[in-house]
Amino acid sequence: MTKSTLILIVALLSLNLKLHGQSLGYSGPVSSSLAYVKVFDDSHWASLNNVANQAHVKSLSVGAAYQMRFNLSELSSRAATAIVPSRFGSFSGLAMQSGFSKSNYNRYAVAYSRLFGNSISAGFQFNYMNHQMQSADRADAFYSAFGLGFKTTESIKVGVYIQNPEQSKLSYQDEAYALPTFFNGAIKYSIPHKFFAIFELEKELEYDVVYKTAIQFSFNDKLFVRGGVRGKPVEITFGGGFQLVGLSIDVGFSHHQQLGMTSGAGLAYSFKHKQ
Repeated sequence: MTKSTLILIVALLSLNLKLHGQSLGYSGPVSSSLAYVKVFDDSHWASLNNVANQAHVKSLSVGAAYQMRFNLSELSSRAATAIVPSRFGSFSGLAMQSGFSKSNYNRYAVAYSRLFGNSISAGFQFNYMNHQMQSADRADAFYSAFGLGFKTTESIKVGVYIQNPEQSKLSYQDEAYALPTFFNGAIKYSIPHKFFAIFELEKELEYDVVYKTAIQFSFNDKLFVRGGVRGKPVEITFGGGFQLVGLSIDVGFSHHQQLGMTSGAGLAYSFKHKQ
């Protein structure tokens, strides 16, 4: 690999971190098929997004996912998650990596979430991120994320999700680079077991508001079809999922108007047990 190619890939990795920094990395196969929404991702990969959604989990759950950004293996992402519910709330762990051997971002996180009554869910996450690049010192950063969800009626929910409110920086030996700080707000309308629609606004401190619209159709809570639009720049997303007993398989695709296709998939399993 030439030096110019490595520089290009590192630049794309940094661009990818900025463009999709709302999760400060990969957002999972469900979110990526739903316009990269974060506030109401209640899938097995909620720990990549708003951990408040994990408060509803009732069974031990584990999952693994993979994504190839813009069909470049050097921009691929891998994630493994586990959610452990208890009578005191839900705990989760996350390990994620984006990049390749010569330059990669790693994120490790632990989180806690719980329900308050039947209408409010809340979650807090503590994250550690590092960037490792060939022939360079490793950069490290710690940051937090937290979210809230409110059920206003049986069909409508509103929520917020904030990442890196302390404005942490990746600290190299000689310089430090600020991680993005994101504020997300969303409203969700659903017909239980059949359909939902999400409208989400996302604001990064130094950039304009990004609008996201996503929908999902459910067939007997076993087969799911998803789609959405995110912009600007515009990305069209689509995908689906299948559930059989405790096993879930999800796929997500998106098309960036300038950079092309992204594809990903995830596999998760829930262990049914009495609490």
